[in-house]
Amino acid sequence: MQVYSNNSSWITAAQLKAQSDAMHATLQSHGYEYINVDAGWNGGIDGYGRPVPSSTLYPNGLQDVINYVHANGQKIGLYMIPGLSPQAYNANLPIYNAPGCTMQNIVVLPLTTADYWNLGYKIDFSKPCAQKYINSIADLFGTWGIDFLKFDSVTPGSGHNDTTIDARGDVAAWSQALAPHGIWFELSWALDHNYADTWKQYANGWRVDWDVEAYQPGVKLTEWNNIARLFPDAATWWRDAGPGGWNDFDSLNVGNGAMDGLTQDERRTAMTLWAMSSAQLYTGNDLTNLDSFGIGLLTNDEVIAVNQAGRPAHPVSTASNQQAWYANNGDGTYTVALVNLGSSAVNVTVNWSDIGLNGAATVRDLWTHTDLGSFNTGYTSTSLPSHASRLLKVRASGGSVTANDDDTGIKYTGSWQRSFNRGLGDYLDDVHFTQANNDYFEYTFNGTGIELIMEKDSSQGNVDIYVDNVFKQTVNTYNATRQLQQTVYAISGLSNGSHTLKAVKKSGTYMLLDQLRFSVPAAIPVNDTDGTITYSGTWSISGSRGFGDYLDDVHYTQTNNDYAQFTFNGTGIELVTEKDSSQGDIDIYVDNAFKGTVNTYNATRQVQQTVYRISGLSNGSHTIKAVKKSGTYMLIDQFKVLSNKIQINDTDPGIVYAGTWSLNGNRGFGDYNNDVHFTQTNNDYFQYTFTGTGIEFLTEKEAGQGDIDVYVDNVFKATVSTYNGTRIANQVVYQISGLTSGSHTLKAVKKTGTYMLLDSLRVTP
Repeated sequence: MQVYSNNSSWITAAQLKAQSDAMHATLQSHGYEYINVDAGWNGGIDGYGRPVPSSTLYPNGLQDVINYVHANGQKIGLYMIPGLSPQAYNANLPIYNAPGCTMQNIVVLPLTTADYWNLGYKIDFSKPCAQKYINSIADLFGTWGIDFLKFDSVTPGSGHNDTTIDARGDVAAWSQALAPHGIWFELSWALDHNYADTWKQYANGWRVDWDVEAYQPGVKLTEWNNIARLFPDAATWWRDAGPGGWNDFDSLNVGNGAMDGLTQDERRTAMTLWAMSSAQLYTGNDLTNLDSFGIGLLTNDEVIAVNQAGRPAHPVSTASNQQAWYANNGDGTYTVALVNLGSSAVNVTVNWSDIGLNGAATVRDLWTHTDLGSFNTGYTSTSLPSHASRLLKVRASGGSVTANDDDTGIKYTGSWQRSFNRGLGDYLDDVHFTQANNDYFEYTFNGTGIELIMEKDSSQGNVDIYVDNVFKQTVNTYNATRQLQQTVYAISGLSNGSHTLKAVKKSGTYMLLDQLRFSVPAAIPVNDTDGTITYSGTWSISGSRGFGDYLDDVHYTQTNNDYAQFTFNGTGIELVTEKDSSQGDIDIYVDNAFKGTVNTYNATRQVQQTVYRISGLSNGSHTIKAVKKSGTYMLIDQFKVLSNKIQINDTDPGIVYAGTWSLNGNRGFGDYNNDVHFTQTNNDYFQYTFTGTGIEFLTEKEAGQGDIDVYVDNVFKATVSTYNGTRIANQVVYQISGLTSGSHTLKAVKKTGTYMLLDSLRVTP
């Protein structure tokens, strides 16, 4: 949170306290915690050349303000620039706690400017007294209780993208001096990206562009062009952000309505950009005068969670003004932003294949807190207005997720470098490489298996593989000729949860990483009519509602303390229901432990909304219980079970179809991924070879269908009937478990009926 007066005057103690109180009342519960004072806070220097706070702005002393902010449970920051003040130099003041050191001992001679404004003299950090001077100021800040320091006019950058004014020595010295006090160190402004490694080494954050302010006091704080120019910056800098250091887009001015200088769509897009980029969320707004729309933007906890996840998004392409940005969260979900930087409304699309997602996915709008449904190949925001955006959570519904070598979730240790535009056929045309033995990378993911995909070449050698800190094997990446995108290691059958892959270079000239691909188990739908769900109380079923429910029906009750209970085998579960103005609170219990109260109220009807989700349970039997607490109605639409099982769609290339099979898509009947394969010819069959301990065959039951013979490993197992008087989609018609872990083949042969359909297969690792 960065605050300053909006009338070109430096902010006073009374104003700072008012801002602190306003933040405490409105924003602090959502994670905002810093009150940062920009330039103008100091009123001179003491006898050791250290800054002295202004007695005019802070008549009771700055310490009074610091204590006030801390008493509100907040942190406070100040502002400094590189160099030594001419006043301190001319007086040749001594340096505190550094006998024999004076100001004229530490400057570069001949005297050289240290900053953009030519306010101070450049310090020579090859002289031992120079670091002692910086230490003396940092120690003073430590005694005051300062938590944050903005360091402005850092070069290369700040209008000097060369080394004619070079503040890298100042940055290193201040970093060293502040570290013992745990003071956050933020660099400004428009830093040169060529020196990103330096900024990352010494600072916690770095401004990537010029000020976002429009500098029109009393008129507007910023303007759209100052926001739009940050999108190319985000595309350049996203790889440089991560734990320990973040890209800074300057103050986020979206809270004061018309004074912001932006339309509502532009304000939301600015917040979307800051959130998806994991940029520091501090605002230059007057916190005592936030409007309701601005408060809604700044306090949307789902959007804030994206920011705090620390996975900066990057664009699929910047070739047009209609852009899709994404971040792979490593847990089977993506953050996706759709942005229209153009001047008129237009459709903006994200294709799953462009973000490394293979399979269907559900989409949630984080701004409206609405589940939008399941989509097979991508999602389109229709007629997205000019300068507007959508911020989405995309969750894979099975299939696989690909993480490119530049994914910010991959942690490289050692002397790794990125090589791009190689033109050799790498995934996304880049790789990371190292030449040092024992360098390694690690990647933590949520899933049941992972593939390591690299180049093989005559310059490469052995790589040691660890999974969850257990050595698995040494793989050889040598080949006499170059082979691209080779799977050199794969593991499956892991428990559905968090795992870490580590790969260590052992020999060869190079080790390369191209991509990782991990498996995401499908969430298995259980309709509200399933006989394993226990309804206690006065429940009824409502079918053929036509509102978009899963399988077009729900169970409902009007009686408080009625409940639904479901026992499942898996590692997690989702409760999916309708939100509506007639509904209220539901208490959730898992394994008899109270987990929380969820609110299913919404002013308008929203169907198939995930109102509760838990994952990371031990793989086994668990029970969820949902109890009605308030509202006129409580509804159950479906549960989704998270398990180790991998869902294979009928379109998977590993399925072999023999005979006259056809694909029927977009049926709208509730099929998995909204499609099936079908045949009308008896003795046509499909077969699928899988690695695991069990498999399920899912298809439709309907009056036009008949018997199917099922074989496993060439052994006849059963004849199953897929006949039903009415259509029922997504039904398990055959399943087998307890197979020895390894390779097996399922074969299903049409015997009777007009049609035989395949919807999907579900493999147990």
